[in-house]
Amino acid sequence: MCTILPVVPSAEDEVLAALRRRAVRAAVAALPGRCPQLVAALAEDPPPTYRELSARLGMPRGSIGPTRSRCLACLRAVLHAERFP
Repeated sequence: MCTILPVVPSAEDEVLAALRRRAVRAAVAALPGRCPQLVAALAEDPPPTYRELSARLGMPRGSIGPTRSRCLACLRAVLHAERFP
């Protein structure tokens, strides 16, 4: 009989994951304009609809997608700059 053992992350894996989460939170907070609120909302589970985001952030629904793209590009740039100063 084969018993499948649960995968348990090592202490090092847990520390690295915590450091990554902290870096992402700091990078999101450093984004300009409405980006921090938009990115945080998109990370919710379940993510809000564009209609809900429009009401919450006071943005036209049609601008949420393009703004999201710009915010995520900025987030990538911030995280990349942190990683490779």
